[in-house]
Amino acid sequence: MISRTLFPNDVACVLPEECLRACGSRTSCYNSAYPRLVVGIMPPGFKGVMLAVMVAALMSDLTSIFNSASAIFTLDLWPRLRPRLALGSS
Repeated sequence: MISRTLFPNDVACVLPEECLRACGSRTSCYNSAYPRLVVGIMPPGFKGVMLAVMVAALMSDLTSIFNSASAIFTLDLWPRLRPRLALGSS
């Protein structure tokens, strides 16, 4: 919400033509609001902290995806590929 006040010509576009000019999308510019706030307002030290926070969140999401994919493979696909092996044996 604050980005609409601070960057009215870039983020707060109403017409599709304005959005296309400002951010390259005809629908809205909400994807560019948070990065513009971080780059435009925060001091340099906090920009690094925000980058570390974003990378940590990305790593957390990826580990959750990998964990779910390995569980699906182990419980659903592996018994079909090797039907003679039980889950407890190697």
